[in-house]
Amino acid sequence: MVGIDFCVADDKKEAAFSTKCVKMEEKVHDYLLTRGFWGSFELLIGLDQYGDKLFSIQEINQLIKVCEALQATCRQPTEIDLKVITFAEELKALCLEALKLNKLVFAAGD
Repeated sequence: MVGIDFCVADDKKEAAFSTKCVKMEEKVHDYLLTRGFWGSFELLIGLDQYGDKLFSIQEINQLIKVCEALQATCRQPTEIDLKVITFAEELKALCLEALKLNKLVFAAGD
């Protein structure tokens, strides 16, 4: 399945073996792009689906806020909104886990 994998890891090598991962499906990413969620959401939706990104502690805290905003914004009972809400909940939990473990979050595109 194409998408972006978010893992608790300090680098690409560690991410390859991480068991703590969340996938943002391509369908979710595309939906967020078409809804025009730029600005403060750009940290998340501006990711290259074929590249990698290591998020700093500051960026992880911003991702948590983005996830909270997505949960508040995507309120429709449609299948895609439910997928976005589920993804946002899982990514927020992953980010909180990374902070708790004093680790970073690594995003890897497919």
